[in-house]
Amino acid sequence: MSSPRLISELPFKALGGQPTFASDDLEAFVGQRRVAVLAYLRSNGHPNQVPIWHTYSNGAFHMSTVTDGPKHRALKRNPNVTLTIQDERPPYRAVIVDGVVDLTPLDADNDPTEGMAVRYFGRVGAAAYDKMTKEIYESSGLTLVTLQPRGVKGFDNTKALSRSELAFVRVREHLPIPRSVL
Repeated sequence: MSSPRLISELPFKALGGQPTFASDDLEAFVGQRRVAVLAYLRSNGHPNQVPIWHTYSNGAFHMSTVTDGPKHRALKRNPNVTLTIQDERPPYRAVIVDGVVDLTPLDADNDPTEGMAVRYFGRVGAAAYDKMTKEIYESSGLTLVTLQPRGVKGFDNTKALSRSELAFVRVREHLPIPRSVL
């Protein structure tokens, strides 16, 4: 059996009776610039979660980590992970991806994470970030972390509201009226 090429080809499990993602919406959502949360096991067996930048292409999520850093060592010991990508705007959406990561040395000539600092910070912020991380990245190197999804679940509560209700829910926090009234 061949593995799915896109995340939308996997069966999607909606959580808690909430609305599911449409296939096109799911692909667009995971491809957007969002800080994800990567969950994995530490050496003592306790779970750990870290915010992480990612790119998504051809059904795989690509991230990077400092070679031989704590995250890299943990992922080498146990490559089973969960990646959560969420929209923190009401009425909230989230995709939770289970899978196994593959760790490879980052190849500057074939880097699916190329330009990630610009993607998240813009050019000015990326230049400052690159300056801040240059020494550690040059001395330790970076490892490409590729997540091939095996399962996907979540919810898209935007599907539960009409367009006008969705617009109201999103502007309500910016209105000069106490939230308890709205």
